[in-house]
Amino acid sequence: MATTTLALENKKFLINGQPTYQGASFRGQSLEGLMFNSRMIQAIFDDHNPETRAKWAYPDTGVWDAERNTAEFCAMLPVYRAHGLLAVTVGLQGGGSVYTKEIFPNVDNTAFNADGTLRPDYFARLEKVIGAADAAGMVVIVNYFYFGQEKRFTDEAAMFAGATNATEWLLAKGYKNVMLDVKNEIQIGDGLLATGGVHRMINHIRDVSGPGLLIGTSTFPMPDINHLPEGKFYDVVDFLMPHGNNSEPDAWRRELEIFLADPRVAGKPVLCNEDSTYVANLDVSAELGVSWGYYDQGYGCGMRHGKQDWQLKDREARFEDLSGYQTLPINWGINTDDKRAFFARVKELSEGLAR
Repeated sequence: MATTTLALENKKFLINGQPTYQGASFRGQSLEGLMFNSRMIQAIFDDHNPETRAKWAYPDTGVWDAERNTAEFCAMLPVYRAHGLLAVTVGLQGGGSVYTKEIFPNVDNTAFNADGTLRPDYFARLEKVIGAADAAGMVVIVNYFYFGQEKRFTDEAAMFAGATNATEWLLAKGYKNVMLDVKNEIQIGDGLLATGGVHRMINHIRDVSGPGLLIGTSTFPMPDINHLPEGKFYDVVDFLMPHGNNSEPDAWRRELEIFLADPRVAGKPVLCNEDSTYVANLDVSAELGVSWGYYDQGYGCGMRHGKQDWQLKDREARFEDLSGYQTLPINWGINTDDKRAFFARVKELSEGLAR
């Protein structure tokens, strides 16, 4: 039976009927109703392609183990919650690991069959994740579609079927601690999962779910533009989900200010569920009343120091000391300087101690 209930009221997220982070503020900005979160997109990952599966092997066993990955993630949820983290993003089609720059077309990581029916092994792991989050008093942001893996559907009808099946599964389980990120980083265009067409998918999911699920879709980073992309999705989402991806704090502030000033955003909460390891960006978001999402690519790669470095080096040696939360295999512990800094800051913010 569900024990953690998510709701949205007057732009504030409520857990079990109470605004999150009650009484907490930061530099004059109330934090009540925000949802600090972390991108844990690979929590139910697997690879059904035997030719690429070995890439994800654990250094201590020499094999990849999807059940171990999920179990170790679930075991950490109470620890994350004790630091003030309230939500994690988990993907039905995962996310880019470092190696996928080379082998991404071949990785078979999707919770859907080509016709939109569900793969039971993925949903068994998702059930463990959502149940563990529910017990910990946390929310799971379930991402349905991810770039590259959506090509595995036979056609748009199969995508709609997949969305129907996943939504009906969530509803049948009776979960109350779930919200949706329909498509990770919708690109500008007219396709079903792009800015010009994603409203059709959102409306379809809404027809299936009724008022039972909060629905959003994450948008591509906008560091080089001064306006938001066009699209009807603004009218049909419950919350907005801009991604940052490595913007320096001043640039991230400018992007958020542009985002918040757009009349299409007015009246809806803004929840970033992917940015970087920059704790300063968490502070900027808190100052502006925006929920922020930690994104740690791992193994010394990705969102650090103002540049991206996708070269994977000394993988085995780095598992214990530089493992992030996206490059597989993942050490789900709070075991690096970046992770420790993030969780310490979330704890300070959530307890009203941050200055």
